[in-house]
Amino acid sequence: MPTTADGWTMTAKINGKDWKASSIMPPEAAGRIIGYSGEEYIGLPYDKDEMLVGKKDIFSEDNAVDLSTTDEVGMWGGRKGEMEITKVENGWAEGSFHFTATAHDSNKTMEVTDGFFKIKFE
Repeated sequence: MPTTADGWTMTAKINGKDWKASSIMPPEAAGRIIGYSGEEYIGLPYDKDEMLVGKKDIFSEDNAVDLSTTDEVGMWGGRKGEMEITKVENGWAEGSFHFTATAHDSNKTMEVTDGFFKIKFE
């Protein structure tokens, strides 16, 4: 789904740089909340039964965020951080997220802050 100002949305800062998804895969199709910006993407855990205001999802080794970038590392796992559902109304959910991402082949980290999403769920 293409992102719009009042519809499907995902934004964040990656190491302080603004990032904005141009499209989002419907979560029922992907089983995750995935926002795409060119060849990069952020993939958050998704469970429609947990789309409840105040619900927090703590990221861990078994519940990680996927972060794909176009740098030399390419694929990152966000295992430290959280996502919180902040609004649910008329089949739409909004949430915030932040995480620290690492990669198995690198000692570098990526800090993702000020994350926000708005999705339609069924």
